[in-house]
Amino acid sequence: MIPSEAQTRRPCEYPKATKAPARRFTLMMDRVSGIYDFIARAGLLARAIVYGLVSALLIAAAMAPGTHDEGYSPGDTFQRLESEPGGQIVLIMISLGLIQYAIWRAIQCIFDTSDEGSDVSGWMARLGMIMSGMSYLIVGVVAGLVLLGQNTGQGGGTTEEIAQILLDQVFGRFLLFALGAVILGIGAVQTWRGATGHWKDELDCPTDTNWTCHGISVAIAGRGLLIMLVGVFVIAAGIAGRADEARGLASLLGWLRQQPFGLWLYTLSALTIGGYGVYSLFQTVYLKIDFDRDDLPRFAKKVIA
Repeated sequence: MIPSEAQTRRPCEYPKATKAPARRFTLMMDRVSGIYDFIARAGLLARAIVYGLVSALLIAAAMAPGTHDEGYSPGDTFQRLESEPGGQIVLIMISLGLIQYAIWRAIQCIFDTSDEGSDVSGWMARLGMIMSGMSYLIVGVVAGLVLLGQNTGQGGGTTEEIAQILLDQVFGRFLLFALGAVILGIGAVQTWRGATGHWKDELDCPTDTNWTCHGISVAIAGRGLLIMLVGVFVIAAGIAGRADEARGLASLLGWLRQQPFGLWLYTLSALTIGGYGVYSLFQTVYLKIDFDRDDLPRFAKKVIA
């Protein structure tokens, strides 16, 4: 008696009709994972460039008192960059990169690719992701507007403009106060991440980068303190009902420079911003991309749901 095909086939084998779709699915998912990896790293590289440029201009201003004492915003930096040789090409890269960063953060938040969970701490982490994406999306749009000649750098800063929009709404003071509280909380989390070294969990840092990692920890914590100060000023604007009391990072640095030991505070802040740029560069190279083949079935389920 000749055994049938079903009897001779090994239990772990699948018919060719089943194998082909599985291979196609695997190849497609590899491409998706590769695109996700590219979007994340391109966005982080763009962020590193922005922080590096802002820090360089701030340090130059600190070395030449009386020149741009009010601090540099990303918009001011883009204005300077556009007039330099090759600056427009860099602006295009920055704008596209930061838009990709925003997309990456949105995917992280919506589909929870980092496995933050759905409890309070998980949703806080995911809220931080989407807010980070939105803030850098604005910076990317500003870079594009400078490139198109639609942003002259005149007028109040973005923080002051947002504060005025909120104050014009019903319960505007409450909304502005709430925004300040959220910014203050984000700054506190950043300070904690830097102080505890928790940021290293998401990176595959080489063992010979300990000193660099110590510097990055200080920079992350220092930037967290600056963000907390921004939150305090936004809360003060909400209490006073005056948008001009709100300060973004650039005007905050200008305010710091007017304080006792202001030049030292200004310079330390510039170095802190530069250190955060180094952190962004480290993320570009060593980040553990949290979307691999094992995540794909869960991701597909969320998309279908």
